[in-house]
Amino acid sequence: MTAIHIVPQTKSALAVFTLIGRARAGLATTEVREISQQLELTVRELAPILDTTERTLARRLESEGELSKSESERLLLLRQLTEHGVDVFEDQGKFNRWLRRPLPLLGNQSPLELLDTASGFQLVDELLGRIEYGVYS
Repeated sequence: MTAIHIVPQTKSALAVFTLIGRARAGLATTEVREISQQLELTVRELAPILDTTERTLARRLESEGELSKSESERLLLLRQLTEHGVDVFEDQGKFNRWLRRPLPLLGNQSPLELLDTASGFQLVDELLGRIEYGVYS
């Protein structure tokens, strides 16, 4: 089985450098709103994923602006993970429910709870890969 990577493993480094460039430039807060609506995430759920406080995130969402480099990178990782999850489950609603379901394989934590660290992103993405290839156990 091939390892699944959040950062696209392409022959062209252009895709990776594009992601890095977007993170460095800072994503617009409108992109936060889009992904939060798509995943049905509350500010309380989204703040730890972006490594910010609920109050700071709520304030940012009230105005037009850009995220920091770190927040932008985490949002890009979340977007990549979401695309992978929807591909695996073939349904946005099923993926959203799976994100919130505590799983024994994750120490009875939900995948969503692990997305506050880069290692958690990788673990959840690898788990999606296992489901995709029928190796879930």
